[in-house]
Amino acid sequence: MKNINMLFIIPFVAMLFFSCKKDSVIDGGVSSPKVNMTTYDYLKSHPRGLFDTLLMIIDKGEMKDLINSKGTMFAPTNYSIKNFLSLRQAQVRAVDERKNYTLDTLFKYFTPKMLRDSMSVYLFPETIVRDGLDANGKEFTSKLDNYKFLISLEPHTNDDYNAGGLIPERPKFLYYTRIIGERDVLVAGQIKDPSGNAILLDQKFICQTSGIETTTGVLHVLTNNHTWLRGLRLNIN
Repeated sequence: MKNINMLFIIPFVAMLFFSCKKDSVIDGGVSSPKVNMTTYDYLKSHPRGLFDTLLMIIDKGEMKDLINSKGTMFAPTNYSIKNFLSLRQAQVRAVDERKNYTLDTLFKYFTPKMLRDSMSVYLFPETIVRDGLDANGKEFTSKLDNYKFLISLEPHTNDDYNAGGLIPERPKFLYYTRIIGERDVLVAGQIKDPSGNAILLDQKFICQTSGIETTTGVLHVLTNNHTWLRGLRLNIN
């Protein structure tokens, strides 16, 4: 059975239980993962404009067709891009405190090809869905060559999701992990790179929403605390 896994549903369920515990729980059924629009149009249709800045990057890089190509996209939100701009501004102000680094600055220094390369690391030619994935994950190579990612489906780590026993099964979330060097291993209860070098630790991010099936591909949405590009430690400035 397919569904859309939304990270923010957990506090909502808790709120529902504590505020309405005398009322009956009405189950509207499993949400359909399918939307009758392209990936680009779905991003554009978000009622709160969660992808507006991302769409500006897509448009500036002339990559609408790339976004709508067959396969899978892990979409960073506006917050992810804001995190990147804030990080770059801190870096330039360390040299000159009068300087800013805005979206206009990004477009000044990033050519359309650089923007396409930057977004390609979030795109995969394969159709990546929750079915068939587990905590061990599977490795995929992004459309930007030589960048390896581990996509895994992992159970929630504690019982805080189970408000009054409303959710009997431990929920599972999709993770998008950039593999740096060799895949990390568990040593004496700690995650380490096989080389022992902390700089080579993989970068792991949870998806706040997963399994959206558009007419052109599959879409997963990364958590807002992800930092566009820099959070993945790419060789892209």
